[in-house]
Amino acid sequence: MRQFCLLSLAVAAAAAFATPASAADTLSVGYSISFWAVTFGQTDYEVTFGNGGYNAKSHFTTEGIVSVFWNSTIDATASGRIGPHSIAPGVYDSYSQDHHSKVQRVKVTFDNDDPQTLAEPPYNTTKYPVTDEQKKDAVDPMSAITAILTGVTVDAKNPCGAGVKVYDGRRRYNVTFSYVKDEPLKLGNGLYSGTAHLCQVHYDQIAGYKQKIIKEGKALPPMYADFVDVPAQGAPGGRYVVAAKLWTALTWGTVSAELSALSVDGAKPQFAAAGSPS
Repeated sequence: MRQFCLLSLAVAAAAAFATPASAADTLSVGYSISFWAVTFGQTDYEVTFGNGGYNAKSHFTTEGIVSVFWNSTIDATASGRIGPHSIAPGVYDSYSQDHHSKVQRVKVTFDNDDPQTLAEPPYNTTKYPVTDEQKKDAVDPMSAITAILTGVTVDAKNPCGAGVKVYDGRRRYNVTFSYVKDEPLKLGNGLYSGTAHLCQVHYDQIAGYKQKIIKEGKALPPMYADFVDVPAQGAPGGRYVVAAKLWTALTWGTVSAELSALSVDGAKPQFAAAGSPS
């Protein structure tokens, strides 16, 4: 479940395909994360594009009865430079805390494709090493979201994009997407009703600290996401494509993240008639 939440933060929190406009453009989204239809977490993400750069921030926290057993908070920021088909992360800074543990800070500074990690308190990076070659061309989790946002790897056959290489200061992994089909989608909260792109999400561990489920040799369950067209004048083609829902079926139930808030430049986007995308 924790792995799903972290991946949700990196995928569901925002997935919009657009190149940055010359003026500042801001996309803000919120997601409610549930298990067996009971909400146990909330994540918010905001990114601003302008003058060839980006600044992003996110917040995740558990809530409700789940907080009694697993109380977690994650705050992260990132900035860098971006182009139509490239991204160059600058600085990634995150703070996380579980239960009564100390706050863990991880800061990754990217300099000439040579990420430097600052951890407070420090942790052992030699037990599960990540080589310089494995770090090459990888970006931090928040910049990975931004790469998805800008559609760096999107093509006509795959509206979800090909995916991203991620280094978070502890581990190297890939997040990739496989387009399945277009399907109707209606969110229960009324935020959206129309057509969505159904995509399968793949998580592949490359090196570094192991996620528990991977260390035990078990395959991650299939994960899927529905992406929807969101009108936006500042975006190329007049739209963003946002992850409206993300879900995976575990042996003991389904965990899902559903869009709970959405704004473009501080305003609610206006969809086509009946809430369908144009």
